[in-house]
Amino acid sequence: MFDANAAQTLILALINLNVTLAEGGRENKSVNYPTFSGRDDEDIDDFMLELAKAFAVNQVSDNRKHIVAVNCLKGIAANFYDGLADIIRWNIAGQLANT
Repeated sequence: MFDANAAQTLILALINLNVTLAEGGRENKSVNYPTFSGRDDEDIDDFMLELAKAFAVNQVSDNRKHIVAVNCLKGIAANFYDGLADIIRWNIAGQLANT
């Protein structure tokens, strides 16, 4: 079962990473990105810390962090995100009231 606190943390993390996707350069992928599926043996805080480190090492621009983070979600977490994406325009910058 997916923990409500982890879900809330994931929502906040994705909102904080969320920006309007714009043109940008490609990052330098020196390290692999972590994945998060929401299993009981995973910690959302550890995932976010490792993701932030990977962003820094790979020099990911702010306007690409959201798309990279979404691609790191697997299993239950990916399904949860897909459910959020069904909310009209929830992930558009400036539309925080929709979440």
